[in-house]
Amino acid sequence: MNYAPIMAAGPVIQLHLAATLAALVLGVVMLVRRKGTASHRRLGWIWVILMATAALSSLFIRTIHPGQFSPIHILSVVTLLALPWGIYAIRRGNVQRHRWTMIGLFTGGLVLAGLFTLLPNRLLGHLLFGG
Repeated sequence: MNYAPIMAAGPVIQLHLAATLAALVLGVVMLVRRKGTASHRRLGWIWVILMATAALSSLFIRTIHPGQFSPIHILSVVTLLALPWGIYAIRRGNVQRHRWTMIGLFTGGLVLAGLFTLLPNRLLGHLLFGG
């Protein structure tokens, strides 16, 4: 693997990549661990911060349509709205809404969006597959 494209990318892209990768790993941990514990709450807050960092930093990444927002930025806005919604749900005792909000953010915001970054014309696609 050639890490030069990531090293040459701007600090916003590097921050975004670090936050999303950390959120992905932590999200998997959160999904398999016992829920409702003190450590779940602490790790959950870290995950929320990582997701918010990823979403906010993505608003400054405009490489698909240089200088403009692209359809993927809708996901950033949805993430920034859904994170507090998931927190509100659990604080109100609605475990089911919290669960599905967070699973939806993990699946849509990390896994599905992450798959699009593996396209050959994208930075991670170049990293993993060359080009």
